[in-house]
Amino acid sequence: MSILKKEELNSNNLSVRFHDSFFKDLDNLSSKNIKIFEKKRKKILENPKRQKHLVGSAHCYREPITKNIRVVYFIHKNIIWFLTIGPHDKAYDNFKKRLYQIKIKYGLC
Repeated sequence: MSILKKEELNSNNLSVRFHDSFFKDLDNLSSKNIKIFEKKRKKILENPKRQKHLVGSAHCYREPITKNIRVVYFIHKNIIWFLTIGPHDKAYDNFKKRLYQIKIKYGLC
């Protein structure tokens, strides 16, 4: 399993950033689910718009990790922001609040 950093750069010149609370979300997952996330993260970096767009926010997408666990991310220019990961309902409840927080904090409005 690779070590996640607060910011990464991949071969597609996409920068990857994580919401401050994202790592707390990862702490709540099993090691098996974290390994699945690592594989899905690599696929997201290859093709960020590969899954369904989320209704209610522009440029937000979700990726199933398991039947019940979802990761939600936001694409802004060449940056992929991982917002939340966790149980289906909780992930969807958290993503709008976290999206708002990073838009305000980093002036992405």
